Parts: sequence; structure tokens; C-alpha cells
Amino acid sequence: MNLVLCLTEQCNLRCSYCYYKDTQSDRATVMDDATMEAAIKLCFERTLFFKQKYLNITFFGGEPLLRKEAIFKGVDYAKSFLSKLIDKGLVPSDFTLTFAINTNGTLLDEKMLDYCEKEKFRIYISVDGPAYQHDISRRTVNDSGSFESMHKFLPRISKMNSAALCTVTRAHVAHLFEAVKWIHEQGFRCMTTSVDFDGKWTEEDFEKLALEYQKMALYWLECRKKGEKFFLGTIQDKIKLRLQNLRFRQYSCFVYKGAMGVSTNGNIFPCTRFITSKENAPYVQGNVFTGFDEKACSEIREFLDSDKKECEGCVLKHRCCAHECACTSFYTTGSIYGISPEVCTHERMLTEICDGIVEKM
Repeated sequence: MNLVLCLTEQCNLRCSYCYYKDTQSDRATVMDDATMEAAIKLCFERTLFFKQKYLNITFFGGEPLLRKEAIFKGVDYAKSFLSKLIDKGLVPSDFTLTFAINTNGTLLDEKMLDYCEKEKFRIYISVDGPAYQHDISRRTVNDSGSFESMHKFLPRISKMNSAALCTVTRAHVAHLFEAVKWIHEQGFRCMTTSVDFDGKWTEEDFEKLALEYQKMALYWLECRKKGEKFFLGTIQDKIKLRLQNLRFRQYSCFVYKGAMGVSTNGNIFPCTRFITSKENAPYVQGNVFTGFDEKACSEIREFLDSDKKECEGCVLKHRCCAHECACTSFYTTGSIYGISPEVCTHERMLTEICDGIVEKM
């Protein structure tokens, strides 16, 4: 189970592609200690309800490093709560508790990195490449680039338990492969790229992206043949789904049984991109103080158990985010049942490229 705690909707950046720019537009609310503790307690209960032996707590935002003290409190509370469960014999001896943080990296310091190392945090850091790529979209509240305040810690972060998250807009496409190679050269052994589907991608844009993906795929294959450890999720995930005959929902989509996203006001959502403190938000699954609303959860269960009618007959559907991923469907169409033409086009193109790489392996 992965508990995603939105500690704050505040952020010191105003990234052009932020998928929370509408749902968290006020950038004001923060999660209080009582809500955080109730969320952690409830998620432990949910994890045990599903007979799982693993709980990861991800500190999220906004920018979670605006609330470092809350992170420290959350870790201490979770570890203490687990100890009590162990003492009561309510959890198996091999139960694992881990922590992660998603950050833009601009507020990191040596003390925080020391803490992350001590607590064995997984660090997910947003890096779009060198300055000329990174600063295209990752802007401060004063509309200046954020690269200078982030990159100095990359050498240390890359040697820790970390992953680089690189977002691709239409403005980034021309130098995407250069950015991926640069990130790898900074020492990162794990990264992925994700496309900002804004409804404006053209055939020409996708042709440019396909060329960059082909370069990325061949680079990944070259690293593999050299015996270098380099997880490039964009390519590797698609290949794994084919070679192991896996379904995306079984491998990468964890809504309902594998994820619990909590907003600053304690509302529960099925995954990360749904989270908002706005009233009457869609897909609320309950609240940490009142528990899960199983009737509300039933729609997510139905999504997991059914195929989309629009995808009937498509041989790629079980490897396709447009069909399989509730988060992607929601943020691109406003519904978990929607199909984005952009995502569909992208998935067909990327799958074809990855299948071509399989033949070269």
C-alpha cells in the first residue's frame, strides 16, 4: 500500500504543466497534525484489511519540503504506531514500512538529505534536463528558472535511493533524448519521462517525439548490453509488459487496493492525481476521520474489473495507459472512463517503438 499525504497545496514553483494548477489553484491549504496522524492510522488499518505486508508513506504536495517538520512528525508517528501494532501481535514480523518524498529539489539542504539517508527515503525529484530544458516550464513564483536552486544537490541525490522524473511538453520535445542522457550522466540509475497531454499535440509533435523515443530506446538497449544498470521506465515498462505478458493495471496501477491519496482536509482519493481540497471533488473515497465510503469505492472497483468499450478489439489495450490507468484517464478527460485521443496516439507509437527494441534484444 502506498499512502500519499498532501502535506500542503502551497508550492514555491509555478510549473506550466502542473496537473494541480486547477484543482489546487489557491495554493493555500496545509494538512494539520491530527489529519496526518488519522491518515497514517487509517492506512495501516487498510493495509492490514487487505492482508498486505508493506506500507510506503509518500510525502507530497504542493512542495512537501515547505513542511519539513511535518515530515519528521509523520515518520516518527508511523514508526511508533507500527511498534505498537507489533507489540500487540497485529502485524506479521516481516511487515515493512518505508518512506518517500516527491520534491522539486529547490528547498533541499544537507541536513534534509542526511535525514533522508538515515530513514532510507526514496527521493523522487523533478528534473527536466540541463538548464535550457529544465527552465522551460519549471518556473518560480517570480517567473525565473529553478535550475540553479536545484541542481547543486543532484550529485548526492543520484547516489541515494532516488529516481528522476522528467516531464515532456511540446516545447521540450526537440531535446528530449539529450535531457535523458544528461540526467543519466549526472549519476541517476532510475528515471522516467511523462508527457504533458494538454490537448494540443499535433501529428508533427508526435513525429518529433517518436524520433526522440527511438533514440532513448536504443540508448537504453546500449546501456543494457554494456551491463550498466539504468532503469528508464518510459521504455522498460512497456517492454516488461510484453515480455512477461502483464497487464498495466496489475503492474503499475494501484487504485483501490494499492494506493490511498489524502488531501489537506483529510479527504481520501484513489491515487495521486485526484487529490484536492476543493469541495464536491470527484472520486472522493471517504475521509480519514470517518473512514472509507465503500459505496464510493465501488466505482473504482468496477473500473478495475472492466474494459472500456472504446478499446474493444484493440490488441494493445492492456499495455495502454489510455485504457488501463485511472489517473491518466482522469487528468486528461475528467473521468476514469474517458479516452484521450492524444494518449491513445502516444501509446500506440511508444508501444511500436518498444516492440521494435524487443526484436533487437
